[in-house]
Amino acid sequence: MRLKNIFFLSFMFLSILQNLSGQQKIDYGLKVYKKANCMGCHKWHGDGGPGYGGAAMSLRTTGLDREGLKLLIACGRPGTNMPFFDKKAYVDDRCFGLKFEDFEGDDKNRPLRAKALLNKRQIDQLTDFIINDLKGKQLDKEFCVKFFGKPTRSCENL
Repeated sequence: MRLKNIFFLSFMFLSILQNLSGQQKIDYGLKVYKKANCMGCHKWHGDGGPGYGGAAMSLRTTGLDREGLKLLIACGRPGTNMPFFDKKAYVDDRCFGLKFEDFEGDDKNRPLRAKALLNKRQIDQLTDFIINDLKGKQLDKEFCVKFFGKPTRSCENL
């Protein structure tokens, strides 16, 4: 009986830890979203829209899968205002088979460097955040409070 109780308590403890670590990953992804200033174009709610850099796509309605999102975050989109966040982007041909040399004399299409570069772990966490919290989801009060850390006027009509 005692062994059964120990097993049960261990199982419960591990379940709680697993839930907490999953939440930390999502929260870390939100921190990366803010650090990288994704909301500068995609807005705090992830719906995108017009901004100083043009019209950003909605992360809630994107058709990109996990790998597509990771590639887009790491490499950006040459010829657009979507910057690259991987410090090794375009140094070798990991991004669409292109290097910076391929854009010599073509400043209009040259990839833009993000102000805050991200490492692989940060790109993975940001991708997970987009998939878990934004993609295919409706904007709701719960997300709003999570984003701002407390209820705000932006959350009132959700």
